[in-house]
Amino acid sequence: MLVHRWKKPLVVSDNRIRITVGSPEEAMNWLTHEPNHNSDKWQGAWSACLAAVEGRMPADEARSAVQRVTGR
Repeated sequence: MLVHRWKKPLVVSDNRIRITVGSPEEAMNWLTHEPNHNSDKWQGAWSACLAAVEGRMPADEARSAVQRVTGR
């Protein structure tokens, strides 16, 4: 069950596909399919989402970390 919804979903898109990510849980699912898991941005986003899911960080702070991975 998703309990950490973001007020404004994050839209991730490239030339082929458009994905709407609306929570840290959904972001973690999206991050698992992204390349370059060793990058600092990816690691930071994963840690932030995990912290939000565990209640150690506000969900909107995790959204900011995921947004950095998308390059927006």
